Amino acid sequence: MSLILSDLSLFCPNNEKLVDDNPHAELEDEELWKAFSDIGTEMVITKVGRRMFPILRVKLSGLDKKSKYIVMVELVPFDRYRYKFTNGEWAVSGKGDLQAVRAPIVHPDSPQNGDSWMTNGACFKILKLSNDPYNSMGHTYLNSLHRYYPRIHIVRCDSFDKIIISSFKTFHFKYTDFIAVTAYQNDEITKKKIANNPFAKGFRPENKERAKKRIRISEVPPASEVEEPSTKKPKIEDPVPVAEPPSPIPIVPVEMLAQWQLAIMSSFGGVVQTVLPSSESKEKTVAVVPVPAKKIGFGVSDLLGTSS
Repeated sequence: MSLILSDLSLFCPNNEKLVDDNPHAELEDEELWKAFSDIGTEMVITKVGRRMFPILRVKLSGLDKKSKYIVMVELVPFDRYRYKFTNGEWAVSGKGDLQAVRAPIVHPDSPQNGDSWMTNGACFKILKLSNDPYNSMGHTYLNSLHRYYPRIHIVRCDSFDKIIISSFKTFHFKYTDFIAVTAYQNDEITKKKIANNPFAKGFRPENKERAKKRIRISEVPPASEVEEPSTKKPKIEDPVPVAEPPSPIPIVPVEMLAQWQLAIMSSFGGVVQTVLPSSESKEKTVAVVPVPAKKIGFGVSDLLGTSS
């Protein structure tokens, strides 16, 4: 395993001040997530990207009010299998496909002080799921008919280039796993999405009847030959949800991603062999980079999302 580095100074120890914090994340709308989980949550993936519903929202606590934090979300495989919907339920159909490497999505308010995070929480409505590995908007690419779950990373920092690796904390939540699909397979999921998602209200029966009624009213002729039909026709509600303009996804800085990868790699030994590009020779130069000692409260099991 190797990591291409452009600047070894990225891994110099930070001048970390002593901060007494104990970050914690709690899932909001847990009852809604549970209602979907009980029948098998499905999330649609499209070429242009589709928002998740329920939306992932978390409450944050235990942060130092004055310190700055970065909050990220990452979607990871739940297991190694591919699924199929048969006889009204999801079942394993075989070995899963090769999974792409996915960088975490940084919350757009990052970095932000702990007081603001604890007051407002973190909502990841910007997260969109795609089945196009080459999408240009940075949406998260998922394999169809595979199972995933989200996990939240919280890291303390001074700025994007001065994160504190030892402060990484990772959280995942019950009821949030789902199957990625290109179209809903379970009719119960479709009904529940329409009933609870405000962007799908046009598909609700009462709204469809209202739209039909307005169409009939607009087709009624004038009451007499003297009357002129109105030049302004009544507005008809479109039952199809209007797509929101695409929002750019914050890109994980290279420095931060490199340090995040180093934290994972540090679990494989005391040193990491780093391959450095050499302009004078075609051969690769190998440098040994010492890995900082782990500190209390941080472990690679957090980053890898090991269930507790």
